[in-house]
Amino acid sequence: MKYLILTLFSCFAFSQVSVEGVVQDKKTKTPLEEVRIQLRPISKKGAGYWTGTMTKKNGKYKVSTTMSLPATISYQKEGCGKKSIKIKDGDEVPSVVVLDCSEKAIKAIIIEQTLDTDGDGLVDKDDKCPKEAGLPENEGCPVEETNNSLGNDAEPIMEVESDVKAKKENSSIPPPPTSIYFNVNDSKLILSYRNNNRIKVIADYLKLSPSAKISVEGHASSDGTSELNMNLSSNRASMIKKALIDMGVKESSITTKSYGEDKPVESNSTAQGRNNNRRVELIIK
Repeated sequence: MKYLILTLFSCFAFSQVSVEGVVQDKKTKTPLEEVRIQLRPISKKGAGYWTGTMTKKNGKYKVSTTMSLPATISYQKEGCGKKSIKIKDGDEVPSVVVLDCSEKAIKAIIIEQTLDTDGDGLVDKDDKCPKEAGLPENEGCPVEETNNSLGNDAEPIMEVESDVKAKKENSSIPPPPTSIYFNVNDSKLILSYRNNNRIKVIADYLKLSPSAKISVEGHASSDGTSELNMNLSSNRASMIKKALIDMGVKESSITTKSYGEDKPVESNSTAQGRNNNRRVELIIK
């Protein structure tokens, strides 16, 4: 385990104590956000003061204060218990501190930290427009469209017609493999511009190329049991197949496969990795 050496500066009877690191769940290794951290002196006689902070994104934190040593640093989050570490001169504090979250608590935490209802790349808790896809630089909200300088719709219509013509001219070039992502323990398609556009590109190509085939491959993260994840991956693949059929693709050109948690694209040891493993891959053959 990596350790972080405390930064200690003598100043009369006090020391500058600075501690930083990451807090995560013991079993799933999920980084824990909003963990309450307090750093305070053990002796009430010594001068100095106690201070506190909360873990931020990816479970990171940094806390420092001027106080007399020894001191205690404590970590606490509802559903995950509490841990305290005593600090003396020359001590080392683990750079990764673990709390033991209950199964119910960690499931709720994972959903809160990864749920992206509109599929725009910003999780709901950081998204000011969680049900409407937008841009990160606009805090998750869509940018309002403005009228063009001509004051009419002529230019946008020309662009749309040009796009259609380009699609026909390049119909022999299959789109590259693409992925559609899902929320934890869910097989419902996230309705967003990004997801809809990716599926539409595939559907348009298949409609213009009657002999082409597509493999719709469902996957899951390691959350839950293997049996549950296999069912999730199957349902996710079926959901995308239905979306393609609804867009006019022939059912006979679509095959589905389910891999459960067996083919992750990233490590399931991180929340971001698990988020990227909850997917359906669309592969043109």
